[in-house]
Amino acid sequence: MILQQTNGKGVDIVLNSLAEEKLQASIRCLAQGGRFLEIGKFDFVANNPLGLMAFLKGIDFYGVMVDNLSVTYSGKDYAGDKVVLSNVIREKLKCGAIKPLTRKVFKKDEVETAFRYMAAGKHIGKVIIKIFDEKELLEKKPVLAQPRYYCDSNKTYLILGGLGGFGLELADWLIIRGAKNVVLTSRTGIKNGYQHMKLDRWKSYGVNVLIISGADASNRKDCEFILNSAEKQGSVDAIFNLAVVLKDSICKNQTPESFEESFKAKARTTKMLDELSRSLCPKLQHFVVFSSVSCGRGNAGQTNYGMGNSIMERICERRVADGLPGLAIQWGAIGEVGLVADWQDNNKELVIGGTLQQRISSCLEKLEHFLLQNCPIVSSMVVAEKRVGAYGAANVVEAVANILGVKDLKTVAQQTPLAELGMDSMMAVEIKQTLEREYDIFLTAQDIRTLNFTKLVQMHDKDSKRKPENKHASEPTGGLTGIHLFIRFVSDNSNLSTETCVELETRRDPHMINVFLVPDLKGCAQIFNPLASKIRANATVLQYGITKAGIMSISEYVDYLLPVSNV
Repeated sequence: MILQQTNGKGVDIVLNSLAEEKLQASIRCLAQGGRFLEIGKFDFVANNPLGLMAFLKGIDFYGVMVDNLSVTYSGKDYAGDKVVLSNVIREKLKCGAIKPLTRKVFKKDEVETAFRYMAAGKHIGKVIIKIFDEKELLEKKPVLAQPRYYCDSNKTYLILGGLGGFGLELADWLIIRGAKNVVLTSRTGIKNGYQHMKLDRWKSYGVNVLIISGADASNRKDCEFILNSAEKQGSVDAIFNLAVVLKDSICKNQTPESFEESFKAKARTTKMLDELSRSLCPKLQHFVVFSSVSCGRGNAGQTNYGMGNSIMERICERRVADGLPGLAIQWGAIGEVGLVADWQDNNKELVIGGTLQQRISSCLEKLEHFLLQNCPIVSSMVVAEKRVGAYGAANVVEAVANILGVKDLKTVAQQTPLAELGMDSMMAVEIKQTLEREYDIFLTAQDIRTLNFTKLVQMHDKDSKRKPENKHASEPTGGLTGIHLFIRFVSDNSNLSTETCVELETRRDPHMINVFLVPDLKGCAQIFNPLASKIRANATVLQYGITKAGIMSISEYVDYLLPVSNV
């Protein structure tokens, strides 16, 4: 048809996106000395052949790769061409030279008709499904952006008390956020395998980690030495004071020595850091101290600790008033790591000062928010619900009854299965979780379906007789503080086993497989004791032995244990 319209001459330029036979037909439409611009990719990717006879007309064939306009090849930068093309398209749209594509529009309830129309292959242009009528542009609403804290890889981050539980996690978080120079201070230095593992991992990331042990930051010379050592690594960008020493006792039982020991780790150290950092750390962006909710709320057994925290907060307020960075964070009880986690017995939640343990992941998330705001005193805690047992229940029977919505137990037959009392699948899951969390009763889904109140009472009584010493684990700590709280939650099994194979006191099930647990190089079997009550199998710990030395790698550890495990 084209040759007929041009009297057999053909056209001078063909802009083609058709493939296979249609591409060959388009080439035959070219006139003598014509140009063929191929903007499709199908034949290129399929490596389809192109007949050379067409070139007897002296035609030019160009492959146009539009997606290459933003890529540099052989030193040629196509970015400029992309800008030119964009400007040309914009101008042609304004003057009306570029028209909308030919299209066939179907309604949203004509999808099948649209597909059949397209499958016929006789249409020209695009096939469009119209979902709804066009409306006026909606009012633009701002999208809130979540700010994130990032570290400068050229600067240094100083953490006092950095080898403690929270300190290690904070250092890990800073390194993940880009820190390459970290200085950690500690009174005792490295003393366990977990600390060794963290340090080795950070160094494998290329992080410069400096450990300063034995230095007293409340002493001017030692504090000056710490800050100068940190500045040598790079300009100090942030200082975190996590140091804590607890010497709890009511006022009349405090001695000057015990008061001073806890007081100086907080107040004197922060005062010294404030004074010296003003001159030694001119590029300091964050001055952060960890306080406690006991400072704002008070605790009769922590007068020295509370006063030290209060002084730290006043120092931060003064720094902010002077135009310097200052932030004091009042934390509640911290779970998983730190002092409270060490006191926690058998993974039971402790209620301390009306607060529950806040997970370390939640603490780091809140820390990021605090670092990006301007208030000098902030607080984060998990407030404990004021209830007794689960759902206000005093025992396991009342707890399950509350979940089922049974208000009067006298109206229910004790032998009636819970399923017949209206228990659905959601209630079954809730009951299962409540029994495990609050009463250490572990049942399968089938057991829950056949459960009744008589069985519940029997299981609860049996469990209470078997573990009477754990009764206090789920109760609030009340007025216990200091050494009294420590004695309550520290295990009396202080003699660590030196044997290679140590049997754990688990919830043994003869039908379950045997489980073998292996601590790290510097660990021991006792670290698995909190886990033992959760294991329903025979569990054996394979340890190297705390009195032995010499193994320095995992491969040596395996060589030592394999003969034992093969016996």
